[in-house]
Amino acid sequence: MESYPLIYFIKPEGIISDWEYFWYQIPYGAPGILTFFVGVFLSYFAFQKFRKSDVDNKIFHLNLTISFISFGSVGLVLTTRAWIQDVNTLVFWNDLLYFLVAPLAPTAFYLAYHMTGKQSKLLLYYSYLCWLASCVLYFGVLIGKGFETTIFEFPFGKYPRGSSFVRPWGILAPLGYFVLILPSFIKHYQYIRKHYHLTLFHGVNLLFLLTTLNAPSILGFKVYPGGFFLFIPMLLVAYGVFRSDFFDVNELLFQKNGMFYFLFALLSFVLIFISFGVSFGLSPDAYESAKWYPWGIPPVVSVFGAVFLSIIVAGANPSARINQLCAFALILTGFYVIQSVPLKLNISYVVQLRISQMTFVAFAFAPSIMVRLVFEAIGQKSPFWIQGIDLLCVTAAILAPSPYLFVGYFDYPWSRVHHGGPAELLVGANGAIAILLVLFTFIRNKGYINFASKWIIGSFFLSAILLLAALFPSHGFPIYPLADFQFIPAFLLGYAVLRHGALSLEGRTIQLSQRLANLGLITMAIAAILYFPLIREQYGVGESAFHLTMIVLPLVLFNYLVVYIMSRPLAEELDISYFLLDLEKQKADEEREKALIAQDKAEEAREESEKLLLNILPYKVAQELKQKGSVTPSRIENVTVLFTDFKGFTRVAEGMDEQSLIEELDACFTQFDEIILRNNLEKLKTIGDSYMCAGGVPVETRTSAIDACLAALEIQSFMNQLKEIKSTLGLPFWELRLGIHTGPVVAGVVGRFKFAYDIWGDTVNTASRMESGGETGKINVSKETYELVKYFFVTEYRGKIHGKNKGDLDMYFVHRLRPRYSQDPDGKAPNQYFREVYSRITNGANIRWKKETESS
Repeated sequence: MESYPLIYFIKPEGIISDWEYFWYQIPYGAPGILTFFVGVFLSYFAFQKFRKSDVDNKIFHLNLTISFISFGSVGLVLTTRAWIQDVNTLVFWNDLLYFLVAPLAPTAFYLAYHMTGKQSKLLLYYSYLCWLASCVLYFGVLIGKGFETTIFEFPFGKYPRGSSFVRPWGILAPLGYFVLILPSFIKHYQYIRKHYHLTLFHGVNLLFLLTTLNAPSILGFKVYPGGFFLFIPMLLVAYGVFRSDFFDVNELLFQKNGMFYFLFALLSFVLIFISFGVSFGLSPDAYESAKWYPWGIPPVVSVFGAVFLSIIVAGANPSARINQLCAFALILTGFYVIQSVPLKLNISYVVQLRISQMTFVAFAFAPSIMVRLVFEAIGQKSPFWIQGIDLLCVTAAILAPSPYLFVGYFDYPWSRVHHGGPAELLVGANGAIAILLVLFTFIRNKGYINFASKWIIGSFFLSAILLLAALFPSHGFPIYPLADFQFIPAFLLGYAVLRHGALSLEGRTIQLSQRLANLGLITMAIAAILYFPLIREQYGVGESAFHLTMIVLPLVLFNYLVVYIMSRPLAEELDISYFLLDLEKQKADEEREKALIAQDKAEEAREESEKLLLNILPYKVAQELKQKGSVTPSRIENVTVLFTDFKGFTRVAEGMDEQSLIEELDACFTQFDEIILRNNLEKLKTIGDSYMCAGGVPVETRTSAIDACLAALEIQSFMNQLKEIKSTLGLPFWELRLGIHTGPVVAGVVGRFKFAYDIWGDTVNTASRMESGGETGKINVSKETYELVKYFFVTEYRGKIHGKNKGDLDMYFVHRLRPRYSQDPDGKAPNQYFREVYSRITNGANIRWKKETESS
């Protein structure tokens, strides 16, 4: 096997062109671009909040909107200082952008004033002073004396000195923070903590601290400005302000199509960048070597094939989580292969390196997105270990722009290939870990996975294997990078998700989108044909075709993407117009249809009343009440009653407002309702923070005790998850006691108007004693229940425990399902064998049990 030497990347000495300077400086300015986009994104949501808020909060949300724009613009200013080499151009853009930056100080001080409950009037007056300084700054910029051409030059950029018009503004903000805001926050900390989420408090402080960290570079010290990372505190501030109606990630990304529009914006930027980059950045010299053909064909097909499929999948059903995850996975795949195309061309290595670094910032998240896609496809919640994958993804993304991603390159016959550094190995290791964990999950659940989901998992494995194979050439093995053939798993993945039920649009929406897209395609095809002879004079036939493909194809996909998205609301309006027209045509027949409509309404009302009745009473009881007008009380010999009660409810509730308390309690009881419904139990009532349900009513069953224990395990698991989340966020949480007892009861309906189905008897009292005699976080059952479930569950005898008015009672803890009946290590979910035994018991079979042990 022929050996190829490793060539190290070295920055040249001396004067370089502005274009080369930009490429060398990309890693330094990239965080500022992220800060700018985050600021614009958050300002949009703050403005929506401003439009909907009451008069008292309008000023606050208006200042918040302006503040986000200003802090985001700081990132853009710092990026210009990192990327622009010419001093006069740099000063021009700094003067221009400071029109957006100037409101930063006064709006931030007003936010601090509002956070203190408008008690620190000095903060309000200081914000007025900052507005005055901003006006002075504006005046200096307008007369051309905002920034001086004298600069401090650092490796991370050029920093012009502010004039006497700018300096007062630059001094007032950090000075006011340390002299006024920090003392006021300390003084009113209890008020802030009571009325605002602590992330808002920390976010505002971090905004000022990072902005203050710009000062050393402005004063001539070689310190990377903290303002590049203002997107972090801005996200904290946004979370603190909007957490109730903004940071519901599922609603934002899927129900409101946020992920759909995010993908649209991201793809639009990348496609336009590719087309313009090829048009203005490539010269005939780039095709001097023969590496572009045939080696450049597979990655080009992979990039544009993945992007095209992502448009189809994402646009087909924006609100479907699996569609958006699939589209994201396809885009990240395309991002990886994008960096392979420039490596086939004869262009500066720094350009190739920076393109690869930018694509790896996004591609680093591929393991996280692909694992989520797999679990969404098989209908399971994302596992706990995915947080570790996420952490590695974030680490790799942060390291991607650094020198630790690639440390040189190998010049193979088919292309240059970067020599992987620690960051690339981290991405590969993270992908390998994800493959193994998904493979383990697939083997455990393959019997329950449908055909389309298996295709999705298969495409994931194939894509991951091709990507891991790319590590060989990056470490000196002269093997063509198989990752260039990512179009194969991409097409498999797109087919699998569409087979999973992705396409949801019908009729005129699809037809109109397709016709408009075709019109754009024809226009660009004509333009390409006319443009081809012009570039044919500079390039060969093959080079011209390849060059034209990389210019036109991104625009074709951009056209398809824009038309597909923009035509959706138009097509929906068209459908509404047709519908209204049909209504007009039907007016002539309106009189004839009135009787039928009235009949339909009466039927709907009857169905609604039946639904309401079934929400109050069990089906059998509701039917008896409808037929007879009353319900005969009945004695049922074998009923299992389950009680829950929150420990320390009163103490935790005292620290919550009424609305939050009711919402929290409702969320818990709603989850309990769903759990008992899945486990064949009947909800009876809630008394304050206590919850009561029963199995075997109104129709006696042979599995009521088993059903109650399964439901209790689910409730216990839900409360443990809720406790973990709230503990992480530093919020108070409730702990739960569960008690179960089995025995005879009398059941019936009480009341004439506000009637309710209820049960009575000593069994109910004993079940209540099981709850009160239990321990928080544990399931306490009576001896009668234990005898019915002991072969299915791991239990622990507690001995005789005194129960109020009941004397000493035998009590047992139910810990989990026995391993032979459980499909998960924690023993919370039953397996197929359990279901088979359960079904036999339900159907009347008498099971003869062998002697069991706790470990069986």
